[in-house]
Amino acid sequence: MTPGVLVLAPPGALAAPPGARLVACQGAREVAAALAVGREPAVLLSDGLDEAGQQTVAAAVRASGRPVVEVRGVRWDGETQSPLSAACRGVISGFGNAGVAAAVALIEREAAG
Repeated sequence: MTPGVLVLAPPGALAAPPGARLVACQGAREVAAALAVGREPAVLLSDGLDEAGQQTVAAAVRASGRPVVEVRGVRWDGETQSPLSAACRGVISGFGNAGVAAAVALIEREAAG
């Protein structure tokens, strides 16, 4: 894997997959601040964000202009309204931390063309 994927996750939630840079974010404001810096693609572990936090992060995703893949540790039906999921390029759900590694690999394959 090549470096250049930002992984945003709650502190202690996981270790960054090889080739990714982990930024531990305590909540929606820290996630939004991290998205405001840089341009690399990002993977966001969204577990624990409430509805207001999802709104905040969704606005930050749109403002950043970078591709972001949301990872949900638990299963999602794919139909329930989510402002964050709508703002992201894709959603991986139900695979726990393995979903983060899958998202990083997906972004790297896409970047390699």
